[in-house]
Amino acid sequence: MRRKLIALFAILITFMTSSHATTLPPELKAYDFARAYYVEDGGVVIEPQDGFYATGGVQTPEGIRLMPGQTFIQFDEARLTMEVYKFVRLDPGERRAHFQERRYHYEVVKDFHGKDRILPQDYIDSDDFYLSHFRLLEWFDFAFPYLEIHPGEQDWRTRQ
Repeated sequence: MRRKLIALFAILITFMTSSHATTLPPELKAYDFARAYYVEDGGVVIEPQDGFYATGGVQTPEGIRLMPGQTFIQFDEARLTMEVYKFVRLDPGERRAHFQERRYHYEVVKDFHGKDRILPQDYIDSDDFYLSHFRLLEWFDFAFPYLEIHPGEQDWRTRQ
């Protein structure tokens, strides 16, 4: 029994230390930009984290409803990075919502009118992932209302 437990623990540690953002379970990837999400009614409803910006979408009581083809951005002011997400498609039966992510460094500059403008700078990397309709961690969405979780954020992805 003890050997099995040690072997299981070793496999778990190996998986965690060698993982890349694409190996995160879909429900964990969502916490980079959403406090909660729901795949329903032909789209995805997102309860956004701080730093979330979307030009499209419809405001609902649960959050912002996005449809396939729409884009949103998540800004990280501490690292001066921006993640541009495109909602690519929804599987039949609304089981999975597929996204493309592009990450950039950005710079804030003032324009001629004195307004702040965000200029994308260096491309960091990209990632394709999906959000699942059935989630194991849905109970966790509002368990800690003032805690933001960003499991996909790794230092090696944002260094210049």
